[in-house]
Amino acid sequence: MNDIHDPALQPLLPRPWSPSDSDNTAKSTVSLEEARDEVHISRSVENDVVPETAILGRHLGWGSAYILIISRVIGSGIFATPGNIVKSVGSVALALLLWVVGALISWFGLAVSLEYGCMLPRSGGEKVYLEFTYRHPRFLTSTLVAVQAVLLGFTASNCIVFSEYVLFALNVEPTPVAQKSLAVGLLTLITVIHGCFLKTGLLIQNVLGWVKVSLVIFMVFTGLSVVILRGRPNYNPSMQLVTWESLWNGSNWNWEILSTALFKVFYSYAGLGNVNNVLNEVKDPIRTLKSVAPAGLLTACALYLLINVAYFLVVPLEEIKHTGELIAALFFERTFGPTVGRVVLPGAVAISAAGNVMVVTFALARLNQEIARQGFLPFSRLISSSRPFNAPLGGLIVHYIPSLLVITLPPSGDVYSFILEIEGYAGQFFALAMSIGLVWLRHKRPDIHRPYKAWLPAVGIRIALSLALIAAPFFPPANPGGHTRLFNSMYAVVGIAIILFGIIYWYIWTVLLPRYRGYTLEEKVEMKPETFERPFQPLNVTITDVSGNESKYTLDSHGFQIYRHASKEKDFLDDEKIKAEYYPETEQLLKDATGASRIFIFDHTIRRQTSDVRTEQTQLRGPVRRVHIDQSYNASRNRVSYHLPEEADNLLQRRFQIVNVWRPIKTIYKDPLAIADAYSVPDSDLVGAALIYPNRKGETYAVKANPQHRWYFKYAQRSDEVTLIKCFDSLEDGRARRVPHTAFVDSSEEDKEPRESIEVRALVFYDE
Repeated sequence: MNDIHDPALQPLLPRPWSPSDSDNTAKSTVSLEEARDEVHISRSVENDVVPETAILGRHLGWGSAYILIISRVIGSGIFATPGNIVKSVGSVALALLLWVVGALISWFGLAVSLEYGCMLPRSGGEKVYLEFTYRHPRFLTSTLVAVQAVLLGFTASNCIVFSEYVLFALNVEPTPVAQKSLAVGLLTLITVIHGCFLKTGLLIQNVLGWVKVSLVIFMVFTGLSVVILRGRPNYNPSMQLVTWESLWNGSNWNWEILSTALFKVFYSYAGLGNVNNVLNEVKDPIRTLKSVAPAGLLTACALYLLINVAYFLVVPLEEIKHTGELIAALFFERTFGPTVGRVVLPGAVAISAAGNVMVVTFALARLNQEIARQGFLPFSRLISSSRPFNAPLGGLIVHYIPSLLVITLPPSGDVYSFILEIEGYAGQFFALAMSIGLVWLRHKRPDIHRPYKAWLPAVGIRIALSLALIAAPFFPPANPGGHTRLFNSMYAVVGIAIILFGIIYWYIWTVLLPRYRGYTLEEKVEMKPETFERPFQPLNVTITDVSGNESKYTLDSHGFQIYRHASKEKDFLDDEKIKAEYYPETEQLLKDATGASRIFIFDHTIRRQTSDVRTEQTQLRGPVRRVHIDQSYNASRNRVSYHLPEEADNLLQRRFQIVNVWRPIKTIYKDPLAIADAYSVPDSDLVGAALIYPNRKGETYAVKANPQHRWYFKYAQRSDEVTLIKCFDSLEDGRARRVPHTAFVDSSEEDKEPRESIEVRALVFYDE
C-alpha cells in the first residue's frame, strides 16, 4: 500500500480551502473566515486535484458534449490545410493517407487523454493531468504549461485565413501588406470588442458560431454531391484518367516533409480533448467521455476524407499545389460559379474564421487571467483584473502581443504553415510528457481507479512518434528550398526556445530570486473582501424538549431522530483519526438506524469555540444561529453526481438520502440544537441560498419565519445521544423529506461552557 505521506503522492500545491456547499450559512457569497472552516471532503489524495462541481452544475449531456468537440475540431483547418499538405507531400494518395494516419495517431493521443480524464474526472484537461503527474521540481510543470498557453495560445492562423479569403472574395491582389493588415485589423477589433464591450462580443461570436456550423454542414453536402454526381460540368476531367500508380506520382517521403504535413493534419484534428476541459459540467462524465470523444474523431475523419476527395475531384492538382490556404475558395468557384462561388462562399469562410478567432481569443484571455491569478505571470494583479469594463482586458492584451508578432514577423507566403508547425512542434513535447506520465503512473500508482485504460502498445507508438516528430527537423529534405522560404528547422528552433524560456523563467522566479532575497514561495488564497450578508431576523419561539419522548420522533415522521450510540472516539482532535476511525463507526451507525445498504460520508464539521492549542490542526467553526437546511433539492442530487460520477445514473434511480449525524462532544447546555417538525415547514418557506465560489456553485436553503413552525430540542444532550437530521430524501411518498435546524440561545444557559459538537454528512443509499 502506498504511504499517503509520500511527497510524490501529495498535491502539487498545498490544497486551498474550498467551501463546501453544505456550509450552514445563508449567504450569497462566503467570507474569508467562513471559507477557511471548510473541511476536506475526501480521504483520497486524488481528490486534491478534483474540485467541486462547476458553477453551472452538470448541465452538459452527451449531445452537448459532442457538439463541443465537433465545433472545436472542424474549423478553418479543413478550409486551409489540404492545399498546403498536398503541395508539400506531392501526391493525392499520400495526402489522403496522411489524413487517415493523422486520425489514427490522434486516436493514440486520445486514448491517453481518455485514461487521464476517466481517472481524474475534473475540468482543466492537460494542465491538470501534467500537474498531477509531474510534481517535482515544484512549480516547473505549471510554469511550462502557463508559458505554452501564453506564448503559443495565439489565434494568428485564423486571422491569416480570414485575410486571405476576404481578399479572394473582393478580388483584390493578396499583397503581404494587405494580408497582414487585414489579419492585424481583425485581431485588434476583436480584442477591443471583447475587452470593452463584453456582452456585444458574446452575441457576435454566438452568431458567427452558427454561421460556421452551417457552412461546415453545407460543405459536407457539397462534397457528397460532387462524389455522387461526378459527371457534372465542373467535375475535374483529369480525375477520369486516374490510375493507382498516378495517384502516387510525385510523392515526397522525406521524414521532415511528412512531419510538417502531419502537424497540419494534427491541427485539423485538434480539439478532441475539448470535453476534458469542462468535465465538471458534464453529466455522467466518465461514461460520456468514453464514447463522445471517439465518436467525434470518427466523424471528423469521415468528413475530412470526403471533403478532400471532393477537392481533388473538382480542382486540378497543379492548381491545388499553388492555392495554399485558398483551396476551399477555388472549390467553391468551380462548383458554384464566379458569383456565389467566388464571392459569397469564400466570404462565409472568412466570417467562419473570424468567429473562430472570437471564440478562441475570449477563451484564451480567460485562461491568461487564471494563469496570472495563480501568480505565474508578472503584473499578476493587473492582468487578472476585469477592470474597467468587467471584461478580461489584461488577459486579452497578453494574448494580443504574441499573436501580433506571429502575424507580422514571418514572410507572408509561409506564415500560415509556420504558425501551425510551431504549435504542432511544441505540442509534441507535452504529448510526449502525457504519454510517458501515463505509463509511469501505471507503475507508480496502480491503486488509482482507472475506468478506462489505454492500450499500452498504442501509447508506446505515440511516444515513439512524438520522439520522431521532435527529431524530424534535424533530417532536412534533399532540396531545402523546394517547399519553404523559411529556414527548414526554424519552427523547431522557436518551439524549443519557448520550452527553454519556460525552464529559465521557472528557475529565476522559483529558485534564484527566492534564494537571493531570502524568501520562500507559498500558495496564498485570496478572496474578494466584498461579501453580502443575507438579512435575518431573530425571533422568540417556543421550543419543546423531547426528553422522555424521544421514540416519537423519527426521520420519516418528523425529519429527525435521537439515536443512542456511544462512540469510541471522545476528544475529536485529529482529523485523520476521525476519518480513519469515526467515519467507519458512523457508517455502521447509519446502516443500523436506517436499514440502508450503502453509506458514503463526504465531509464533517467540528463546532468548537476554544483556544486550546491542541485543536489548531482541526477544522473548527462555531454554532450557526440561523435556520437552514444543509442542501437544496438540486444540490443534493448534484452531490451524488460529483462524489460518485461513475455510478450516478444507477444511484439516482433508487432511493437515497443525505443525513447529518450530529453528536455532542460534551454534554450541551449552551447553544443547543433546535430542529423543526418537517411537516410544519412548507416548501414555500424555503429560499435557495446560492453559494458562489471561483469554480463552482452550491446551494443551501434559508427559511422564512412562520409562526406555524414547530420546534424541538433535547435538553442536556449527551455524547451518546446522536441526532440524525434528514437533509434530503429522494422519495416523494408523503414522508418527511428535509428538516430545518439551527443553534438557539437559551438565556438561562448562556453562562455555561461553549458548545462542542461534531456533525458528519453522508449520502445514504437503499436497494429499493
